[in-house]
Amino acid sequence: MKTITLVVLAAAVAAAAFLLSLDARRDDGVAVLEIRGDDDRLELIPVGVDGGAAGPESVAFDGAGGGPYTGVSDGRVLRWLPAERRWAEHSSSCAPELLDSCRGSQDPSREHECGRPLGLKFNNETGELYVADAYHGLRVVGPEDNVSKPLVPEWQGSRPFSFANGIEIDYETGVIYFTKTSTRFQRREFLNIVISGDNTGRLLRYDPKSNKVEVLVDGLAFANGLAMSTDGTYLLLAETTTGKILRYWIKTPKASTLEEVVQLPWFPDNIRMSPRGGFWVGLHAKRGKIAEWSISYPWLRRLILKLPMRHVQRASWLLNQLGRQVIALRLSEDGKTMEAVSVHGTVQKVFRSVSEVEERNGSLWIGSVMSPFLGVYKLYL
Repeated sequence: MKTITLVVLAAAVAAAAFLLSLDARRDDGVAVLEIRGDDDRLELIPVGVDGGAAGPESVAFDGAGGGPYTGVSDGRVLRWLPAERRWAEHSSSCAPELLDSCRGSQDPSREHECGRPLGLKFNNETGELYVADAYHGLRVVGPEDNVSKPLVPEWQGSRPFSFANGIEIDYETGVIYFTKTSTRFQRREFLNIVISGDNTGRLLRYDPKSNKVEVLVDGLAFANGLAMSTDGTYLLLAETTTGKILRYWIKTPKASTLEEVVQLPWFPDNIRMSPRGGFWVGLHAKRGKIAEWSISYPWLRRLILKLPMRHVQRASWLLNQLGRQVIALRLSEDGKTMEAVSVHGTVQKVFRSVSEVEERNGSLWIGSVMSPFLGVYKLYL
């Protein structure tokens, strides 16, 4: 009962803090895009119509502008066919003999079998799709393939089911950068990563020419989304537990160094560069007092970690409901907020947690690891 009381109090504190921060952002002149359920510029595209899967975490477009493509809960990557208004199955992370039994699964306990594709990125020159699968590692799908293949070889200290998450390609060198969220926990235990203060995340570099992996940064607290600057000089990386957006320099005299761009009062997820300047950050949830207390007070952390996961997830859901409206931010390169996206009314229940916002051709594509829908919002009518 004491723990439940703490959960409720923390949620109330987070809600009040959120409302104050939103008012402040309005006063500062930040553009706020408000999305409501009755807005005719918003379309919700179900991803469960072909097999019942959910959770379109990330989106990608191929070199010809086709798609979007998105990974879902049963290990498949789906392709949206706008002219036909339907999804087509593009590929899967699971073994072919498991595809029929995995299709439509929303069971986290089967993710190690079926796979869970997170970050997606096309190589526009080769037509290959690179997939960061949370259980099956970094993978690649050829233009004529329908099953992804492992790309990264095992290296010393690697676990078979590493938590691969974000992915980015340097088209100039062919090098692939990706994040490993944790070496201790699996994706379905993501709340434990935050609560325990786990900092075993990594930023890694894979060179296809040498077929080797290099650890660029170690000791990250929930290494998550990844995006490269338009000039290729640096990577932006979301450190979810701390709420920080970090910059890893690839070129310039600062090469191989890491610096903080901004710390947000939310849990950031994926990062995508915006064609209008700056970059979009999907926001999983408001960073509430429970997360802060769990990191600061070991006794509370031990107590929460002993609770059944369903109770911890319920507490997280309650905190999200009371303390969130903003689902994404567009930030400048120096971390200043340029634009905020908030949801209201019935659509707030749909986007309980947003993992990615991709701006393309005047629309925002909104992915969520917990939603049965992929959202698309037209910025201009």
